[in-house]
Amino acid sequence: MGYLFKHLAVRLWTALIIGSLAALVVLPPFAGAVGPGWMIVPGLGLLSAAYWLTGVAFAAMGRRRMERLLGEATVWERAGMPREVRQTLARAAAVVDSFLFSPLSRRTPAGRLLAQTARFQMAQTTPEPSSDAVAGAYLRVFPHDREASIKWLDGMIAGRAVTQQSHDIAARIGNAHPEDGAIQRMLAQFYLAERRGDFAALRTYRLLIDAGEPLPDALIGQIADLFLAEQRMDRLALKVYLDVYNRGEHDSRLLPGIAACCRMIHPSPVTLPLLEKADAVLAGIDTSRRSEMAAAFLPEMADSDPGRSARGRRIMQPAIAPMIRQTLTGLRKLAYGCAAGVSSLLRKTRGGLSSRRAKSVLKWSAMGFFMIGVGWLLINTAMHMADTFKPAEKAPVPVVVPVTDPFTLQVAAYLNETDARRYVEQLKGQGLDAYWTRATGSSKTWYQVRIAHFETKAKARAVGEDLKTRQLIGDYYVANYKRPDVP
Repeated sequence: MGYLFKHLAVRLWTALIIGSLAALVVLPPFAGAVGPGWMIVPGLGLLSAAYWLTGVAFAAMGRRRMERLLGEATVWERAGMPREVRQTLARAAAVVDSFLFSPLSRRTPAGRLLAQTARFQMAQTTPEPSSDAVAGAYLRVFPHDREASIKWLDGMIAGRAVTQQSHDIAARIGNAHPEDGAIQRMLAQFYLAERRGDFAALRTYRLLIDAGEPLPDALIGQIADLFLAEQRMDRLALKVYLDVYNRGEHDSRLLPGIAACCRMIHPSPVTLPLLEKADAVLAGIDTSRRSEMAAAFLPEMADSDPGRSARGRRIMQPAIAPMIRQTLTGLRKLAYGCAAGVSSLLRKTRGGLSSRRAKSVLKWSAMGFFMIGVGWLLINTAMHMADTFKPAEKAPVPVVVPVTDPFTLQVAAYLNETDARRYVEQLKGQGLDAYWTRATGSSKTWYQVRIAHFETKAKARAVGEDLKTRQLIGDYYVANYKRPDVP
């Protein structure tokens, strides 16, 4: 924000000087015609015109200087002189941050400088520590740049530090290049290195698998290992399990995973070919053995009971009183800090303010701040004491509303609550009545993402097929409705 204050200060003073000189030349002939009382109107018009013309002139000067510096940096880069390129780009950055550009006129030169700096740093054989930040900032604005995207992904796969911004940039690149197989493969490697099985990562895996091109054994094996570790049982997981099994992989978890998928996936025109392939793989295994294998893959399947009630669900009550006390403590500390800052400022400026008027203003200002601080502390203390000595109210007994729609659609299950919350927010953003529940098995706790509730299974399947047709969800299955753990 420093450039904004510099721009406003220089532009205002320049406009005042130019407008005042113009007013001395232009306004006197009009004084006799319109009268002194109306002279303020043309005066304001002259000042406004001077302010506008000053901004136009400053922006033109800045653009010319930027054109010269960026062209000079290009010449130095072609000559193979990186030190001179960095110096020139630093001077261009100083021009962008100078008073010459307003916030609106600054966008274009700042974007050009960012693009040229990012391309220069990504072209170096030994990138600087700041090159990742520059490339990330560039890709946040221009994710469609294929060459820059590949270069950034190559650095991420090579083991550079990963931050939350790195995941956001990866998602932007994936959305910008959905049909680019090479970029999607690199994204899949990045997501697998981070062991990600959330919505964005699954979208990348699905694009690669549905593209029809055979994936390398190492890549499909890593995807299968991730799905098996997360105990996934949807259509995408079944595709991966069958592909890996047909390639001759003999992981002991594959057949139980295939059996669990066969039990969880609802037959439909889309899933029927996959289920037939899975039946062919499990042809020599009887039904009871398949059930045992599915239960071994996910013990919750063996423990699930359609008639089991939701009694015993713990209802979390927010601890409001500690939150209020912490807020009041923070406000009290803020008041102390403000009072100390004002006192320090008065001590520093005491020597330069020697007049009687200045001393009077400082004295009454300090007294006013002191009275405000004392009043604030008294109010906070009274509120704190009222909160402390207030008798604890009895928590109301929650009223359990009977469930009239006993069926729901389950679209995902995660081992991480954060992933479930993120997927629920994405579904809500698409206008769906999504929520999550917690299910505890013999050894793991699952966070199940579900949509709405229905009177019959037929209605639930109809809605599920409609959502799949509109590509709002992947796979689903009809489950018994359970009230969400959170509102």
